[in-house]
Amino acid sequence: MAYKNYNKSKDKLPWMGQRVTKGKRIRKAFATKKEALTWETTTESPQVISSAAPQKTLSVSLIEWATKYLEYAQNKFVHNTFDEKRRAFRLLLNYDEIDPSGSVDALEPLIVLEHLQKQAERRSGNSANKDRKNLLAAWNWGVKFMQFPRENPFLAVEKFASDRHSRPVPTLEEFWQIYDEAETEQDKLMLFAYLQTGARRDELFRLRWVDVDFFGKRVQLFSRKNKAGEWKGCWISVRQELLDLLLKHKKATKQKNLVFGYQEGEQFVPYLYRQHWLKRLCKKAGVPEFGFHGIRHLFASILAAQNVPLVEIQYMLRHDCLTTTQKYIHRL
Repeated sequence: MAYKNYNKSKDKLPWMGQRVTKGKRIRKAFATKKEALTWETTTESPQVISSAAPQKTLSVSLIEWATKYLEYAQNKFVHNTFDEKRRAFRLLLNYDEIDPSGSVDALEPLIVLEHLQKQAERRSGNSANKDRKNLLAAWNWGVKFMQFPRENPFLAVEKFASDRHSRPVPTLEEFWQIYDEAETEQDKLMLFAYLQTGARRDELFRLRWVDVDFFGKRVQLFSRKNKAGEWKGCWISVRQELLDLLLKHKKATKQKNLVFGYQEGEQFVPYLYRQHWLKRLCKKAGVPEFGFHGIRHLFASILAAQNVPLVEIQYMLRHDCLTTTQKYIHRL
């Protein structure tokens, strides 16, 4: 609404008009009230508006999004996590109702829901939830780096019901039973090292002699299990019994780099998975099947039974959160 001009220009232009354009209040002085009112009710032409603020059009396809995000994820996350994300994208893009070349802004929550429902039916609710988690994170990455719509279609889908099975954790007796079934001295040492360090499976696969401090009685384990996804090493104390066995192993293998591995031609190469190794040992020993992570749980439970403070166990397991450590402790 026009009003009196009290500024220095009031003698020549006694009236002020005001209007709001693109959220901003604009004022202008006029000689008459009529001119001020006319200006207030006049809008900018469409040509002026469009030339002043050109609008971006979203043209990223689903396959472009998947490619860009997986390139990022391959360098950011460990192999297993990356593989899980890649599988989630492969299943999404292979869904009949989805065109991989279509734009991401055409991806509707209903289509996402139908796709994840099929995954829950064919695989499990837990598997569908993993896909949802990975794709939701990928969309948020797109919002941050590829100007995606902020409304995340994966967030609209609620989690599916899932049957959670507790992780098999061996007793100390069952561990020694499979230890006795190990065929080589290196295999026995590797099992003992898992029990003494609480290492993750691939952490011992990567262990090198430079990471074994015989004088300081400690070993350094490397992992990317952190929010930044960076390789981080952590020195943890170990018992002299393990160090003595490691020194004996070093002299026997005469290897200067890897602690554990196998001969492939003339090269000593690291293990990648050993996926069925513990399964075979459990079968031979006649004990319930458990995996590498079960030994990690056993390690934490032994420390707790010895009244080691929870924060110290957290440090040994290299957890960011104390509540995660609590889940690793079981009654022996």
